[in-house]
Amino acid sequence: MSETNEDNNEAIANLTILTRPDLQSTFAEFSNSEPVAGESVTVSLQVENHGQVVASAFKVGLYNGNPDDGGELLQTANLTVSGGDSITTTFTWEPTAPGPHRLFALVDEERAVNESNRGNNLTWQDIYVGVAGPLLLDSGGVTDPAYSTVLGYGFVDEGPTDVTGACGAAPYQRYRLDTNSLGGRVVYRFDHLLPGHFYHLDVTLYKCSLASRQENIFVNGQLVAGPIDLGDGQVHRLSVLLDPALYTGHTIRVEIEALGGSSALVNEVNLYDVDYRYADAGGASDPEYPGGAWANLGRPYGWLNGVNNIAWGTLPYKSIRVNPFDSLVEYRFDGLDPDKRYNVHLVFWQPSGTSRTQRVRLDGLGSGLTVNTGDYQIHRETLAIPTAAYAADGSVVVSVKRVDEMTDVILNEIALEEETLPRTDWCTVQPTPYFSDVYGDVAILGEDAPAGTVIEARNPRGETVGCFVVGTAGQYGFMRIYGEDTTATPPIPGMRAGELVEFRVSGAVAFATPLLYWQGDSASHRVDLNAEATAEQVILLNPGWNLISIRVQPPVPTVERVLSSIEGRYDRVLGEYGAYVPGLPDVFNTLKELQPGQAYYIRVTSPTAIVLLIEGLPIPTTTPIPLHEGWNWIGYLPEVTLPITVALQSIVGQYQKVSSLGETYVPAFPGFSTLHFMEPGQGYLIYMNQEGTLVYPEASTLLTAIPQQAPPTVCASLNPTPKFTQLYGELLLGDLPAPAGSRVEVLTPRGEIAGCFVVEKPGVVGFMHVYGEDATADPPIAGFRDGEPLTFRVNGVLVENEPLIWHDDWASHAVALQVDVMQIYLPLVIRNQ
Repeated sequence: MSETNEDNNEAIANLTILTRPDLQSTFAEFSNSEPVAGESVTVSLQVENHGQVVASAFKVGLYNGNPDDGGELLQTANLTVSGGDSITTTFTWEPTAPGPHRLFALVDEERAVNESNRGNNLTWQDIYVGVAGPLLLDSGGVTDPAYSTVLGYGFVDEGPTDVTGACGAAPYQRYRLDTNSLGGRVVYRFDHLLPGHFYHLDVTLYKCSLASRQENIFVNGQLVAGPIDLGDGQVHRLSVLLDPALYTGHTIRVEIEALGGSSALVNEVNLYDVDYRYADAGGASDPEYPGGAWANLGRPYGWLNGVNNIAWGTLPYKSIRVNPFDSLVEYRFDGLDPDKRYNVHLVFWQPSGTSRTQRVRLDGLGSGLTVNTGDYQIHRETLAIPTAAYAADGSVVVSVKRVDEMTDVILNEIALEEETLPRTDWCTVQPTPYFSDVYGDVAILGEDAPAGTVIEARNPRGETVGCFVVGTAGQYGFMRIYGEDTTATPPIPGMRAGELVEFRVSGAVAFATPLLYWQGDSASHRVDLNAEATAEQVILLNPGWNLISIRVQPPVPTVERVLSSIEGRYDRVLGEYGAYVPGLPDVFNTLKELQPGQAYYIRVTSPTAIVLLIEGLPIPTTTPIPLHEGWNWIGYLPEVTLPITVALQSIVGQYQKVSSLGETYVPAFPGFSTLHFMEPGQGYLIYMNQEGTLVYPEASTLLTAIPQQAPPTVCASLNPTPKFTQLYGELLLGDLPAPAGSRVEVLTPRGEIAGCFVVEKPGVVGFMHVYGEDATADPPIAGFRDGEPLTFRVNGVLVENEPLIWHDDWASHAVALQVDVMQIYLPLVIRNQ
């Protein structure tokens, strides 16, 4: 066709052609990758649209089994996904049967979306469902089924037919017996165990007659317990934590096998899925609280402080969690069931070096466990966790505290484990004809102890000599506490006359009111018990004699227990009314207890300073301390340092003198007084003119803590003893007062320095302790002997003075010391250059 313009015959347009939707799903996450039958599981599914066009209003179905082969539809979801986008949806699945399951997700099962590819609409994921426990099999009873693949557990009768019977109505008296004359074996099988779970195999063995019989227990061919001798007539209840390596194939075969050709029998076989949480403290897998995946499963746990260290090795017992900045390492466990019981397992070890003394607390409750790693052996310890520690919040904090130093506490391994054996089986005390009965109220953290709480009585050697399981909340007894029987072979452990009974409530050391000193009187005594959270008091002790006091009430106040953190590093304790020497028979030790409000001399044998850690209930600062006329050995209850006039304001005008280990305050002579402050942990000697009652100021009136003044290093070599007299007075150099810094020394006839004072105010010698000899120390501590004369030395120059005789009188004696000063004139020499 002829056109006027041939150049405009073409037109160009850009068209965008979008790809059709292409839907595909992926199993993103299971809330629990190892559920048990009956447990609800959240399944997260990610659905992607690989096309460019929106996919609207389509359905996604979750199936148990292949939908093309009749799989069960579990749940559907209606979704819309934009092109190139994805969305995550969740389903809830509650499996009813244990065993392997294959879950399928089918996208757009109704073909509502015009897709480019339907070949990827179906995806699947395998998941194994475990058996829901516990499985409680009363061997020989009605709940003792034969194994079948449908049931998934039960006895397997092999060889001669098993015989069942009973010698009583209790479950432990019913039995299953294999009569094979070549060696009996009773077999049970359990299917559908999960490798990521932990299980207790609890077996009860009891033989009605006393005929000898020994049995072993095998799981999948591995010996897990035995041999167990059934000829003692006792009920043997065993709880075995199974190694997950035994059930990687989801099945265990349990064999109870008799030795020596006997018939095998078993009374109960139980399988529990238990709460078990382990930490290789300091290792690569040591979880930090809340513990990641475990927190998602409702069981958070992990360390709260410290750092990991593998300098001693990478094996679990060699790696450590250590706190180089503090004396505390802590682990926290949440999600504890108040209706269940738990234990905590701990491992301590060090290969060499300075020993560590460490104590364990459970939510602030003293456990009574003290471990010294200085023997370089592996210490494996187990503690029962008191129910009250986690009843309200489902949580417990396990604290390891170093008591002999302020840093470098260590822990090698820790695990929390659910109990499955009834606690009534814990009470295995061997009776004797010698006993006392106790009863009373029992509380944990101020609340009634629940039924099932175990009460123990222990002797000073740590042996359980009485046991009772609480049946009525808040009450216990009558509990029989047995005496020792040394005539038995072997001797039967028990109490000895005059010994203090230590009480434990669910493993925690309890405060007893009143204290019970055991006598085999066959009488009943009321003793109320309370397991209470304790506070700590730390006191630094120097080599030699120390004068100390405590401001907490220890649950077991015996000298040995209170000073357990420095065991082996002291050799004598003196109180106002008695003395204690470690290792000496009790009959010769007249000091039995250490109590707050009183002062004690302690002689430390360590060549360096040590730390004394005391645990107990805090004593109120205003607790009255009765004082008698004359000398009183008093303790200091406030938590802060106070001026002595403030601390003793309640007895102003009633006392003459107060002395510490090396300083003295006399109200009538303030200018000569050297004791200006009273400090926590220190003990004091106070001389009263009359009876009185000391009450320290209330907490609201206490001053801010005042730092302790460091003693003058010039007299640091002086070794105090409990024997002393005191001197004070004037010191002249020539006719002038001796300047500050002048040093006064008092020498024994053997040339030993037994007293020392550094002048602070010109011409004034404040109250100076001059000490007596302690020949019982090793090595002996130098000092005066009664009746010896005193020799003075000032700035290295011997001073002539009126003769003074030393006596251990704690009295103050005035002295006037004057040193002749010779003036020496030297000629002036001038040299000519």
